[in-house]
Amino acid sequence: MALVRAWPVWACFTAMMLAHAPCAGSETTTPAQTARLMDLARLAREARLAEDHKGWLEHGQRVLQLAPEHPDLLISVARAFAANGRFDRAETLLDGAVSRGAGFDLATFPEFKSAPDNARLRAVHERALQNMAAVSAPEVFLVLQDESLRPEGITWDPIGRHLYIGSLNGEIWRVELGGKLERFAGPGSGLREVLGLKVDTERRLLWAVTGVFPDVIPTGEPKKDVGTTGLHAYRLDSGERVRECGLDERPTLHAFNDMALARNGDVYVTDSPASSIYKLSGTACKLDRILYDAALSFPNGIALAPDESRLYVAHVEGISVVDLRTAKRTKLPVPADASVNSIDGLVWQGNDLLAIQGSPYLARVARIRLGADGLAVRQVETMSSRPPLDLRVTTGVVVSDQFYMVAGFPDGIAVATGQPSPRSHILRARVR
Repeated sequence: MALVRAWPVWACFTAMMLAHAPCAGSETTTPAQTARLMDLARLAREARLAEDHKGWLEHGQRVLQLAPEHPDLLISVARAFAANGRFDRAETLLDGAVSRGAGFDLATFPEFKSAPDNARLRAVHERALQNMAAVSAPEVFLVLQDESLRPEGITWDPIGRHLYIGSLNGEIWRVELGGKLERFAGPGSGLREVLGLKVDTERRLLWAVTGVFPDVIPTGEPKKDVGTTGLHAYRLDSGERVRECGLDERPTLHAFNDMALARNGDVYVTDSPASSIYKLSGTACKLDRILYDAALSFPNGIALAPDESRLYVAHVEGISVVDLRTAKRTKLPVPADASVNSIDGLVWQGNDLLAIQGSPYLARVARIRLGADGLAVRQVETMSSRPPLDLRVTTGVVVSDQFYMVAGFPDGIAVATGQPSPRSHILRARVR
């Protein structure tokens, strides 16, 4: 199985812009903004592979207009400018990416081999190398020896004191803090690919997102039942499945990704290809779409504000806050030295958000400090970065003073297909 098939949506988006390795096939029907963003990214990638430097630059600039703070896009368009011999403009964009936290070795970008040697570019390169230094790098908590385990989601039950991890091969596993691992739900449970997980401590339920996630770039055969999605709930004490709520509107494809739970038991879940947020409430399996916004490209991580008046939603363009009384969406402004783009896992820790940014240029857990009104990003700090073995982290959960994360495939974009998969890991970093 090609490693890239298990990448989250944003990683395949990054791959389109920055790498020569393909993502697996896509069959998705998408709304206007997402289609425009993804279609432009595909065009930019195709132009790059065809060595059409002018087309690469043209399409890349249009994608960057839709997500102008995205470090990966700043780097990609900088490379396109360099390929067209416009090094001054390329330097400016690289400087912007580095200021937002990106780390890279300029020597690995072939477009800059003929760049003039000047103090400004050398300074950008030096800062980029400094950004590659590990910050409180996470340590290995557990190596998942079963190579079929491909974890994506993780959550914590503070009463039973267990971690739960979901796998893209249709299983959920329970993990003791001592390291013991046992299957909680698996074959015969009706699970497909398992993504987001959350524990409802009041009702003693484990909620799981499951379905068949659409891939991004159309190169392979469609997966069976692609674009079907849903939510399952299991009793934590027995493993019995007590809720199964699905969504199937093919040929329109859906893919729930991550979720947030309210104290009253309501479930909020992101639908990545549909640029939507759904809500499940009550005992009936009625999934209500509470937000569709074409400018919300591939929503992923989601967190409910402590007072439950707002949702914070991560997407390609950044983070948006959704007022649950009015359904109004507001994209959070960020400082010029910050990036909150293409976040996977998103959780609260005190008054801050912890966010996983798995791009190889960031490869970090970021602490996002909000303004007093919660409607702006005040500061972004790197809490932990550069996981060992170049593993790619997806989601995490706070347990006391530790942040536990699932990590699987190599943290890189051009992953050679056909190679043995590395063992997945659970990592942890001290919360600071």
